[in-house]
Amino acid sequence: MQHAALDSIVEQFPALEWTGERYLPWIRNATMSYEHLHRYGFAAQFAKGKRVLDLGSGEGYGANILARTASYVLGVDIDPACIQHASFKYNRRNLSFEIGTFARVPDQPDHSFDLIVCFEAIEHTTDQISLLSEVKRLLKSDGLFIVSTPDKTAYRKETPEGNPFHLRELELAEFQQLLTSYFRETNLLGQRIFPASSIWPLQADSISVNELSAKQGENEFEYPSDEKRTPIYIIGLASDSRDAIGATGSVLIDSSMELMNETGHTIHELARKIEESNEAIDYLRQENNWHLEKIDTLNETVEDLKECINATNVEIEAIYSSRSWAAVRQWCRFRDFVFPAGSLRHRFLQWLLAPKLQARS
Repeated sequence: MQHAALDSIVEQFPALEWTGERYLPWIRNATMSYEHLHRYGFAAQFAKGKRVLDLGSGEGYGANILARTASYVLGVDIDPACIQHASFKYNRRNLSFEIGTFARVPDQPDHSFDLIVCFEAIEHTTDQISLLSEVKRLLKSDGLFIVSTPDKTAYRKETPEGNPFHLRELELAEFQQLLTSYFRETNLLGQRIFPASSIWPLQADSISVNELSAKQGENEFEYPSDEKRTPIYIIGLASDSRDAIGATGSVLIDSSMELMNETGHTIHELARKIEESNEAIDYLRQENNWHLEKIDTLNETVEDLKECINATNVEIEAIYSSRSWAAVRQWCRFRDFVFPAGSLRHRFLQWLLAPKLQARS
């Protein structure tokens, strides 16, 4: 995962560390950006002129999106570092951030918000009942609650290692039951990143879209496809007013095509690493050949030494078997008998021979 302009972010605002718990806009990850920005962009259509509460506002980017059209937005998060960072970075008159929990938003009267959003946060607590109770307390009678969470089955299939920050994930039926136990009206939407080709009107005023579906079959692409899409994330709209719920689907378009750029960058990086690996392999191969040559040279030297040793052994055997060596051995035995070591005669012999030995040296 890459970081874009992270140093400048840290210099300007109190630093937030990337832990995987919350989305940070400077993290270069296209799919994550699509998912998070799309949810807030979708919610923004309901925020115009409204009082809005963002539960679990994190870095603050989402509350800032909502504040572009809302009359007032309050971002609440349990992490003081997030609140400090967001307060410095997003400076709007109609936007503020406060420390709080899902179960208790401080200093806010009952039924004071037209819209409450809670994106990818409800699974971060085991006390989801308290969260819904607080939402119900703060939301106006005709207000709208928009909440998203991973579909446990689909999410675990895509992410088998799980997420250590998720304390209680929900199945689709559990999520729906939780919402219907607090609100009379609910509408569930699915969200997932799909590869797509877009055809859109360039001149006509109409913005209606005819959605078509295709899929990769066993041998070739098949069109049309009747295969149902499986969402990874579920977005729930809940209210006690039927008029408040009327949203259909939504499409987020990445005009910068960052996902493809990331793919190209990844391919480039892999190619670079392969090239570096090949260079390392060539170097190690050369090193190996050099060592093999050294080993061959040493083996030849060992063979030469073996031949010298064998020749020396032959010479020694010849000396030991010669008549002169036999005479020397006889003389040595005679010497040791007549002049035994430590005797007076032995010392006398050494004294007698000393001048001659010194003259030779």
